[in-house]
Amino acid sequence: MSRASLERMHKVAAVMEDPSLAGRGLAAIITFLLRRIEPTKRVHALWNLKRKIYMMDEFEMASKRTPATASLGQSITFIKTLLNGRPPYYIRSVLNNIVGNL
Repeated sequence: MSRASLERMHKVAAVMEDPSLAGRGLAAIITFLLRRIEPTKRVHALWNLKRKIYMMDEFEMASKRTPATASLGQSITFIKTLLNGRPPYYIRSVLNNIVGNL
């Protein structure tokens, strides 16, 4: 993962108080994740994703409370999603760097 991508993710975490900046940052992460989809299928997938995101119930999401420990599982899932399909040596290097930087 490039340094610029990491910096964007840090900015997202820092600007979650501003809905406009938070939305822009989350969209950048989603765009990054969608690069794994074939370009010919990406437009349709993006349209579907936009529709599903728009249809989310904000009141239901606002009322949910997850335990603090859920962030551990979410972190691992996020890492696995980003590193899925990469060469093993690259994955090990990234994992070592994550551990070293935590």
